[in-house]
Amino acid sequence: MRYTVIKPPTRQEQALIRRKIKEAVKAHGGLRPAARHLKIKSSYLGSLLDGTRKNPSDWYLRKLGLRRVTYIEEI
Repeated sequence: MRYTVIKPPTRQEQALIRRKIKEAVKAHGGLRPAARHLKIKSSYLGSLLDGTRKNPSDWYLRKLGLRRVTYIEEI
């Protein structure tokens, strides 16, 4: 069985993830209320926000309103 390799997000993608978390925090009045609303542990959300964790799974990305897109195109 072959496993797909998920490349880590670029700096721009990491900035987008942090921006979406900050929007949720602002909308819900704090990190814990935002985490409760998104059904994500607040410690994990904080780790994504401060950059300790950098490569969230597709499930977490969907919760933030994002999706991972990989494709091959001809140049």
